[in-house]
Amino acid sequence: MADLLRITTPVINQNATQPAGKQPVDPSAAFDLHEVNRVVRPQQQSEMQGQNNGLIEQDSAPTILMDMLKDPSVSVNFLKNIFLLQEIIRLLPANNKAVTQEIETLFDSLMVSPEEIVPEMVRQENNSTAFKGELFDFLRQIAREKPGAEMQFAVANLLKSINCQEVRDDILNAVSNSLRFLSESLSTSRTISDELSELSERFLSEDAGDNFSALKGETFRLLGQVEESILFSPKMAKVVSMVYYNLSRFNDNPDFFQEAVSSVLMLLDGKQQKTEFLQQIRAFLEGRERPERESSRIMDVLAKLIGRETGPNRAQEPFTLMGGDKVERIIHSLLSSPCNFTPLLHYVIPVEYMNMKSFAEIWINPNGSEDERPKGQRQNIIHMLVVFDIQGIGQFEVELVADEENKRIDLSLRCPPDYVNEFSVMTQRLSQVARATAYSFGEINIDKLDRGRSLMDVFKSLPYKRTGVNVRI
Repeated sequence: MADLLRITTPVINQNATQPAGKQPVDPSAAFDLHEVNRVVRPQQQSEMQGQNNGLIEQDSAPTILMDMLKDPSVSVNFLKNIFLLQEIIRLLPANNKAVTQEIETLFDSLMVSPEEIVPEMVRQENNSTAFKGELFDFLRQIAREKPGAEMQFAVANLLKSINCQEVRDDILNAVSNSLRFLSESLSTSRTISDELSELSERFLSEDAGDNFSALKGETFRLLGQVEESILFSPKMAKVVSMVYYNLSRFNDNPDFFQEAVSSVLMLLDGKQQKTEFLQQIRAFLEGRERPERESSRIMDVLAKLIGRETGPNRAQEPFTLMGGDKVERIIHSLLSSPCNFTPLLHYVIPVEYMNMKSFAEIWINPNGSEDERPKGQRQNIIHMLVVFDIQGIGQFEVELVADEENKRIDLSLRCPPDYVNEFSVMTQRLSQVARATAYSFGEINIDKLDRGRSLMDVFKSLPYKRTGVNVRI
């Protein structure tokens, strides 16, 4: 006979009373639902895959980048503020003629004429990457011809070694600036502040690269004291993390470049290919391969204007453009593209024509076919978004989809509501102008601009690129 389970009756305190304010629930009572007419709002397309961004958005920098994606005209509004300030300065007495003249010179050199738009865009595009020239074209070619993992790793390692050579001084300057900030933030603690200030100067010395190991050890020691200080703040914690990161980027191995070159050389086929590779390396080292590039005039002027806002003498400046939070937003807008969050070409173009000023930002996805849903309907697509503001008229958005294979351009123009009719009659004229080129217009849509769209609304591939792992099992 099977054993019976022995079950004991639970001990219940017969004298227990219900807590005050709580009434026992009658099991026979009907269950009542409240607010049955309320429906949760469906998830918008721009919020797609938001659940996958939780860990990423814990950091403030990606959050700022996501805010920038929702406001693609950050730089445009910044330029408008600059020229509004220009008009104000002209109405004020020149208390400081030197400063006023300096600002006026910057203002005058910021605008470009219509004839200078293309050269300026070329300069901005050339300065967006250092991997340009015959050497890097050769490396791309051999990477395509030999797609194996060994060659891919060798080429990537060579690019890494070249980058390490290029950014050595930038890394040392970045560490020095961070240490100087920590020194100023800990000024009430004279001992550690003075040590940080002295170490900051040592990172700027000519022999800083040769003495990097000793400087690195001294930096670790001082950062440990900073983290233990009672003055240590969350803002300092971010700066300390940046110092650790920049120190990890510095490669003090003098043979790194030679070892990387040897690794690629061993994987090349034939004497001719090896000879060509060595010639490209020699030309690169001698500077003939990469002549000094002409820098972007607009970016140089913007850097000077932002430098005035963030420099050590900002408190003594008679004129300021904006607060620190706006400066941070414009810096992120200018530096965040192309990057892993916004892999788009980015241009800032302020134009003056017939005494009218226009401020434009251009975003381009050369692989525009990935923005189409379902993906890959067409190949060889260039997808563009132009956001510009014309003085006295308002803000515009132009979206262009250029089909390189069929030489066809689809255009969508969103303009201020008062100008919809005026621009609608221009569709036939645009088609006539395009006949003089190799392209022709397909669909042309003219509509009013009620609100600005985000970059993720236009470039549909951006949310998918931010979701991380995309694996099919």
